[in-house]
Amino acid sequence: MFRKPKRREEKVVRSALRAFGSENLLKENELLIKDSGGKKELYALSKDLANFIGMVKLNYVCVGIKVGEVGSRRLRFTLEGSFYLIRREKKRVYVDEKGEMLFLYGRDIFARSVVKVTDDVEENDVVFVCNDRGDILGLGKSRFDACRYKDVENDRVVVENLVDRGEYLRKEKLYEAF
Repeated sequence: MFRKPKRREEKVVRSALRAFGSENLLKENELLIKDSGGKKELYALSKDLANFIGMVKLNYVCVGIKVGEVGSRRLRFTLEGSFYLIRREKKRVYVDEKGEMLFLYGRDIFARSVVKVTDDVEENDVVFVCNDRGDILGLGKSRFDACRYKDVENDRVVVENLVDRGEYLRKEKLYEAF
């Protein structure tokens, strides 16, 4: 049921981790792929847990944390994967309290709600939407480069909501990548 990533899948994972500055995930954890209904779900588990499973030969259905889904050319992070993977201040958009509330209700981010943007954000990037305290609220897709955010009209959408923490309460996309 679970297997190690194939060479192409590992290349996709490494590329995604490099983009977000999280290459150390590969050193600290074992990655496994679960083929499930046409999806290739990526799970991370500690080296100790991987060794234990290897020694005991358990028949398991799920193990570790689902961090994303591997496609032919990209890795789509799950919300729990983004919390687990991202430790650096990369590809983040910070919003004010009103923007936080609207985002958690599934709405997009308007320019007037943006407090700060990291310099590495580019148009069409997947970004981490954070409140002003730095807590990750979810994932979004940026419509502009970081340098253009301050020039955008206040009533324009700058980040499209892909998945947010409120999703679990609404039960629309539970445990799926965006």
